[in-house]
Amino acid sequence: MKVKTRSALASFRLRLALAACALGAWPAAAQDNPFARYAPPAQQLVNGTWNGVDLERRSNCANAQNNGQRGTYAQFTVATDVTGYFAIQQTGITGLNCAYSGRYTVADGLMGIDGTYNCTDGKQGDFHATKLDVSGISLTLQMHVQLTGSETCSIDAILGMSRFNP
Repeated sequence: MKVKTRSALASFRLRLALAACALGAWPAAAQDNPFARYAPPAQQLVNGTWNGVDLERRSNCANAQNNGQRGTYAQFTVATDVTGYFAIQQTGITGLNCAYSGRYTVADGLMGIDGTYNCTDGKQGDFHATKLDVSGISLTLQMHVQLTGSETCSIDAILGMSRFNP
């Protein structure tokens, strides 16, 4: 009889747990995306020299040959501070250098970065970053760049960087 009672009790507990979950009585599991509720990055995690790649998907270019996907290996020097300043100096192995400078904001727990972009080949425009993932050894920044000079591409870019712990 004890086995039957334990089985019935276990079944009751399981049904109770499922009902509580369905009613939202227990807290939901943590989100997988740490960027979903993001505090400003700690400077020691972001600032410094990184190596990685600038991946771009260009569209709507004034010169059709500039549409498409590209990737450039580069060294990145990143600087940010508690006032909201955010800058990246990109030094590409092709000799092309680009600078991103702007401000980051945190609104409703979500981080965004808005600023200007310019390169040594004359490309210039505005950028808006919507995703920043950072750890001691990796930094990924996803952004949209809109060129405003003689070339008018819309660029979806990912800057993926790595380094040894500082």
